[in-house]
Amino acid sequence: MKKTLLAYYVIALLLVSGFWTHTSYLPDIFVYSKKYFIFLVGFSILMLLGVPYFINRFLKNHSTKELVFTMLPTMVLLGVIYSAANVYYYSGRQHLFDPFLQVPPSTYYYDLEKDTSTVRILCLGGSTTRFVNADSLDRYPSILQHILDKRNDGKKYEVLNAGMDWYTSKHSLINYAAYCRNFKADKVIVMHAINDLYRSFSPPDFAIGKYESDYSHFYGPSINGAKPKSFSSLIYKNFRKVWFGKNVTPRDFEMSEFVSQNDFEDYLSQLMVLIEQDGAQPYLVSQGHMYRNDLTREEENYIWMSRTFCEKDSEFPNLQSLANAMTTYNNITKKVATQHDIPFIDADPILLKDLEHFVDDVHYTTLGSTKLATLIAEQILK
Repeated sequence: MKKTLLAYYVIALLLVSGFWTHTSYLPDIFVYSKKYFIFLVGFSILMLLGVPYFINRFLKNHSTKELVFTMLPTMVLLGVIYSAANVYYYSGRQHLFDPFLQVPPSTYYYDLEKDTSTVRILCLGGSTTRFVNADSLDRYPSILQHILDKRNDGKKYEVLNAGMDWYTSKHSLINYAAYCRNFKADKVIVMHAINDLYRSFSPPDFAIGKYESDYSHFYGPSINGAKPKSFSSLIYKNFRKVWFGKNVTPRDFEMSEFVSQNDFEDYLSQLMVLIEQDGAQPYLVSQGHMYRNDLTREEENYIWMSRTFCEKDSEFPNLQSLANAMTTYNNITKKVATQHDIPFIDADPILLKDLEHFVDDVHYTTLGSTKLATLIAEQILK
């Protein structure tokens, strides 16, 4: 009995101590979040008191061999469940992506011909434009469509949301050249910053190798094609996501560490040239964000993109560094607008950096989307 319990305690202590070594990014109790601390206490009590109590009670009237054979059916059942889930996982593993855009653009439906009273507006950008996690009616292009429809000025407005999660200015350049020109837009709204900003980094979960000016180091959603994940790693990743964050720490980042600035300007400029060549009127929009160095604890709990995508040697930019970087990238957008003599819509100042306007780092609430759409509508109607 003593040998059996001793062997169990050695294994249990290794397992429990492993969980205690993980810390939380935003600690509440010592170095742990409340949720993870509760899990640690409950798990430790179960493994170090509950299970040994059961083993000790069982071994008083039974042998170690009987204990093994009692547990065997449960272990076999768990093995069968794991094996079945493993087979199911691999049988359905398909990660479809556009080789150039990573995430394929949406299928667009519109009339090939348009009459003279129709004004077509194309919205290009990343997830802050597409925003697949929001109701379609709460996305700023949809709200823009609604605002313009209410004018009753004899014109018909058609607003196409051609943004997509993960897209940078380079993605929009390819998206416009390859997919969107047939829309024959009269006006094109372009809003980029955050996705180009974090392409400056090469986080191991989404990138391979050092920074490349064509962004080819950053695989984003197609990383599973470059580094296929096993079923067990998927389980671990989701478990880690629920209970504890990465052990990365914030620090001050110099602007020189955001190395995509020149490439962002280049891709944005190329896109403006292409749009103007097609006879459309481009508008460049600054991107709002929630980064400020005096966020409350509740607000900071909603910030996640920085430590996920801007990781560098187990560190990531602190809130002030990110605020400075977003200002720099928005200023690049303004610079491109000035160089091409096109309208610049400064949306960042009107989108207050709080949870009434943002659901996370850069994605908007319905109020935020409405303010953005209203500002864009005012500029378009000028």
